[in-house]
Amino acid sequence: MQTKARHRLSRLRQTLVRMKDQPSQLLPIFLGDQLLVKGTVYPLRRRCGKPTCRCAEGELHESLVLTASVEGRTQLQSLPEEKIERARELTQRYQQFRTARAEFVKLYTQMVKIIDAIERLTRVKP
Repeated sequence: MQTKARHRLSRLRQTLVRMKDQPSQLLPIFLGDQLLVKGTVYPLRRRCGKPTCRCAEGELHESLVLTASVEGRTQLQSLPEEKIERARELTQRYQQFRTARAEFVKLYTQMVKIIDAIERLTRVKP
């Protein structure tokens, strides 16, 4: 094996060793038993349609809603005051879960590419 190829192989192996612990740092997020809610809590502002209402002048009515895509359609659910904080907490957990999942996939994709490169460098023709 040429010196240049050996150097590249060494660097690839070092990179793989450095990356090996990163996916395990994300595992607690996936292994937790905390509930998740897919969606977002946000303020919905709208007009009621009454011509004499304050919203006709521009001061819109506001309520907090939970929005989520269900079978490809966006659904809104009004949230009572006592459920707002819980809904925010559950949707934040969902966002953290999805972010960690994306990072996990990214890391493993990079690791597979490195492993493929190592294979190409170490493989000999029969």
